[in-house]
Amino acid sequence: MIPQGRPVMTEIEIAESAGMPLTTWRRREAPALRQRLQPVNPRDRLKLYDRSQVTAYLAGKPIPARPSGTEPHPDDLLNAAEAAAALGVEPSTVRAYTTEGYLTGTEIHGTRWYTRREVDARAAAGDQRHGPRTATERRAAEVAQWLADEAAGHRPPVTAADVQTHYGLAERAARQTLAQARKRAGTN
Repeated sequence: MIPQGRPVMTEIEIAESAGMPLTTWRRREAPALRQRLQPVNPRDRLKLYDRSQVTAYLAGKPIPARPSGTEPHPDDLLNAAEAAAALGVEPSTVRAYTTEGYLTGTEIHGTRWYTRREVDARAAAGDQRHGPRTATERRAAEVAQWLADEAAGHRPPVTAADVQTHYGLAERAARQTLAQARKRAGTN
């Protein structure tokens, strides 16, 4: 996460600020910087560092503390993995949302970042195709209710043919839906 209002720098920009080529900077200066400063995005390949901390470090001044992050701000920037965690989906789904236009994000140093505000709005939108309640899950929940009614004696036995006819599914999809419903109802 990049906290709201905190600009970042790459190691290339840090080397330029120090006035030396990147390879020289990485050999001479990078190990000391990496011991003193934590990147904003430690799990990403391209490490980003807080600009105010880097500036203070290069000037030999005390390094300011990064925001504690106890209070999320709507303008905090989240990477794909953080956005995915907030949405309850996989990072690949977040990238698909970007491709399809559900999310826009901002590219910073070659990485796509999403504001917390945009991610929260996407979560609140409850897209029918990509949310936690897909058509398959809704069908399985409905068929699970049929199985519960069957167990209570209020309905004849549920078959894959019933599911196929009711939903207009292929035979294999109907069998899968029935299996999911049985698992959900605990009647494997």
